[in-house]
Amino acid sequence: MNTKSKPIARILIVDDEPDITHLFDNFLSSLGYDVTAAITPESAIEVFEREIFDVAVLDINMPRISGLKLLEQFKQTSPELIVIMVSAIQDTEIVVKCIQHGAYDYLAKPIIDLNQLQIRISRGLTEKQIRSENIALRKELKRHTDYLDIEAHSAVMQRILERISTVADYNTTVLLTGESGTGKEVAARLIHSKSKHVKGSFIPINCGSIPGTLLESTLFGHEKGSFTGANERKVGVFEESHDGTIFLDEVTETTPEFQVQLLRVLETSTIRRVGNPNEIKLNLRVIAATNQNIEELVKQGRFREDLYFRLNVFNILIPPLRERKEDLPVIIEYHLKRLSGVMGKVVTRIAPKALQIFNSYHWPGNIRELVNVLENAMIMSRDETISVSDLPNHLIHGEGGLDSHQLDRQVGNYNDAKEGFEKIYFQALLKQTELNISKAAQAAGISRQHLHLKLKKLGLQN
Repeated sequence: MNTKSKPIARILIVDDEPDITHLFDNFLSSLGYDVTAAITPESAIEVFEREIFDVAVLDINMPRISGLKLLEQFKQTSPELIVIMVSAIQDTEIVVKCIQHGAYDYLAKPIIDLNQLQIRISRGLTEKQIRSENIALRKELKRHTDYLDIEAHSAVMQRILERISTVADYNTTVLLTGESGTGKEVAARLIHSKSKHVKGSFIPINCGSIPGTLLESTLFGHEKGSFTGANERKVGVFEESHDGTIFLDEVTETTPEFQVQLLRVLETSTIRRVGNPNEIKLNLRVIAATNQNIEELVKQGRFREDLYFRLNVFNILIPPLRERKEDLPVIIEYHLKRLSGVMGKVVTRIAPKALQIFNSYHWPGNIRELVNVLENAMIMSRDETISVSDLPNHLIHGEGGLDSHQLDRQVGNYNDAKEGFEKIYFQALLKQTELNISKAAQAAGISRQHLHLKLKKLGLQN
């Protein structure tokens, strides 16, 4: 049984007649809505800047700032806001202007039946939810293919997927660690897709690619005139991520000043735009990632210890590709299909000897490097099969392969390593030949009998 309660919609009422705001407030509050009332446009702007609303009910005729001006300003800041305009003046031209500027509906005063207001609010919220679900579904379909990078046959990745599923339902901050190119953003997207924030946005930010002076404005937003060049108010990424997930990649590349601000966000779930002292309450999931040894950075005083503890509530270490070679066949198969669609060139398989090179290579750049190599090889291939001659020289000659330290660790375990490679090789071979023993034996350059013995020894055949 699903016991989760439906979120309460937040409604802003703006009318310079106190009796009207009081009437609307009492009626909508009795229906379970979270209502905030303002009797001046100025106070409405102030509350709108620090809080997030689903619906705004605006009177058109108000002193100093008209409801139409408020409509323009509110929709510019919050395009998804449902705005219902009300006015005692029944002018078709004004109604058209309201709709053109993004109003959802229009009600003429006096409103004899308040149920008409409730009906329009309910209808607007339903349409908003449907739009959000459709957008989320399209995003989900678009990024679904990304997850195949992290689908796995290896035991180590199965454990990673279990940890992702375990933490996804909680609002806990997650720290993803691991080498560059291992798929930390893919893991973050997967956590988001399994979480209660899935209908919200997933916004990735590479902290290392944004200068420190701009990172604060990018994430927190700023007010008009708050600094040179701030010609208009800007909503930051944290606000855009409300009810969603923000992914802070390369979080260790941030300045000490920014780390203090990020710590405060994690502790209070609030932000302040640059140039605005008012706090904005947020509901979002923060996932951070780094390819650095963050504990060592803390010891060196290059990363705040208190922030590290806040980020590292739940840690997931994404292993390098060389430690999960069993996953190579499924990752390769997926990217061959994906790149074939993107490049308009169909390549469906890798020759066994070429696959042997893939399996023996160290992959210092992990999945990112693997994808680059596949794309290069597909360009070079003359038919639907990637052969050894299609591979880049550094792969064939072993540059970037196992270094002496890693070889030292494996020297005493040669037979196990050899058997492990053979199992990967023959699994991929059987898959490519669709379990046809004759074709597999021919591709491997051994007899059928020899192949049967190998498969039996490796536990790949009863």
